[in-house]
Amino acid sequence: MRMLLLNALTAAFLIQIPDFSGLHARAAVYTGDPKTIAHDFLDLEKAYGARKEDYAAIDRIINTSIATIGTRKGYTTDEAVQTLRSIDSLLRKEGLTFKDNLLLGKGLDRKTIDCDNYAALYIAIAEVLKIPLVPVYAPNHSFIRFCFDDGTYLNWETTQGKSQPDSYYIKTLRIPEKSIRSGVYMKILTRKEFIAVEYNNIGSYLMSIRKFGDAVPYFSAAIQLNPLFSSAYHNRGTVHYAMNRLKEALADLLKANSLDPSRASTHNTLGDIYFDQKEYDRAVHEYTAGIRIDPTNHAPYNSIGLIMKIQKKEDMAQKWLNKSKEIKKMHSR
Repeated sequence: MRMLLLNALTAAFLIQIPDFSGLHARAAVYTGDPKTIAHDFLDLEKAYGARKEDYAAIDRIINTSIATIGTRKGYTTDEAVQTLRSIDSLLRKEGLTFKDNLLLGKGLDRKTIDCDNYAALYIAIAEVLKIPLVPVYAPNHSFIRFCFDDGTYLNWETTQGKSQPDSYYIKTLRIPEKSIRSGVYMKILTRKEFIAVEYNNIGSYLMSIRKFGDAVPYFSAAIQLNPLFSSAYHNRGTVHYAMNRLKEALADLLKANSLDPSRASTHNTLGDIYFDQKEYDRAVHEYTAGIRIDPTNHAPYNSIGLIMKIQKKEDMAQKWLNKSKEIKKMHSR
């Protein structure tokens, strides 16, 4: 289903974004110059394992697209879907499959890439072939939007290889209306905002291997490029908390929560900070907010139980602690 772009600002992005790299003519053979967004991702990952073979893989994918995907100046819905299916088929033939993975280079090596890296490859192809594709961001998720000349668009879920309406993302990812209105989610990303996604991913990779101090500058760079980047605020707040920087953690997590109040992990970490500061009522408020959003996580139940014990409310404490054990058994993590 095609949808109408919501305002003049979005329509302006429609014109600007597909031409990320100043590529003005479709090359007969692509040799890596000018660089695409996927090459830019790899440049940022050089310190974390990106290899020349990864650049060659992107060049090969683009050259295969040049040889196999027909393009035109204007597209019908059916023609757009066929083009997107062709890209999906090309990537599948490369052996690429969807799996959570933070770095494009490592994903290309392992043949498993996540939604952000799928989007980067689609956009890289689109830059060279001049296909009107743009990246869109939702909570912890990137997808693609095909923009038509009449101001309408079609969303493409790269991990599924099919189109999805806005309502699918809003419902599935529980996106608050507030976060859409303020431009946090479901908007077309500028090039620098898409680069911010990559900075956030590198920071998340460093966080996953417990290099918390190294991760902070990447999250800060992501925020500088996109001041509405809730995930980057959340992640930076999380690493600050891991390093016992409670003041900085609290500031970042409160900002993340103001941008996206539907992230359970933000509420739970805020609860942990208030717990550490012995602000127990505030802690319980945040834990219960997290439980409302994600009732399958046992940790906040346990934390409330511990607070009840501290407050000498033994009966309530036991109920919450028992509930935590029950949830943990039902939803092991």
